[in-house]
Amino acid sequence: MAFLVIIGVCLIIYIGVGIVYLQQGPKQKNLQEQINKTAVIVQKPLPDMKKLQAEYEAVQQALAPMSIPEVLEVIVDIAEKNGIDVDPSSGRFHIPPPPGPQAKKIGEGTYQILSIGGIKAQGDYESVMAFISDLDSGKTLETMLLRRVELNQIEIKFGEEETARRAEFRAVIAAVRDMMAANGLSQIPHPIDYEGGVATNDMSAFPDITTTAAEKGYTGSDTPKSGYVLYEHDRILADNTTTFETESYIDQTVTQYYYTCEADGTVRQFDGPDLTTATEYFGSEEYEVETVAILSVDLYSKPAQG
Repeated sequence: MAFLVIIGVCLIIYIGVGIVYLQQGPKQKNLQEQINKTAVIVQKPLPDMKKLQAEYEAVQQALAPMSIPEVLEVIVDIAEKNGIDVDPSSGRFHIPPPPGPQAKKIGEGTYQILSIGGIKAQGDYESVMAFISDLDSGKTLETMLLRRVELNQIEIKFGEEETARRAEFRAVIAAVRDMMAANGLSQIPHPIDYEGGVATNDMSAFPDITTTAAEKGYTGSDTPKSGYVLYEHDRILADNTTTFETESYIDQTVTQYYYTCEADGTVRQFDGPDLTTATEYFGSEEYEVETVAILSVDLYSKPAQG
């Protein structure tokens, strides 16, 4: 009996030692992984002191105090660089005079905070968003914080002369489109194009005065006028090519501005016939939409020593 007890005790001890041994495997593996990770960190080269010094000096430079006029000048430069019209007469950019900077303790340090609110930037969407992005990212002023942005869109009406120019441009564009559709054209055969060097304001000869009646498909015995024109155009009837109808796609023979037209119907507008000296106009929309942003920012700096 005593012998069996001794054997039982030995067996229990053996099993316990085996369990402890088995448990050491994962622990040793974890320990080895920690050693490997530590070795990677230890083996990394220490930061270059010159680089650290340069970074420290850059931070100190960014936190150097600036006068209010200097700050405002930088913000104006950012706006102008991103395409905002900063001319006071345009009314598209304005910075209200800010109050003086306020001291604020943050952690163990004291900082000056210059708060500027009500900054107005108006222009096309891309320019306004580029201006906001510069301020928000600290691209130019690294210690500037964008606190608030309010965005709106407004319609810009034009003066009487510009409104008339755009209206005529739209009318010519629409007339060319209607003429091409009515005559089943995907391409204008002989357009008065930009490459020709001459624009015209004669709508009875625009955009194509060259294409003959036969080239237009006429098979009758009459004499319809040549060309694909916008005023008093002789259109060959598709279902009876021996006949034609005279119709106008625009209500005036002579326009104030001069035009060219590409084969695909793209119309361009100028202030004179000689394209070597004429000014080209762009934009035919009745109005334009601009984005208006009202921003508030904080600029952080360290108080001047002494």
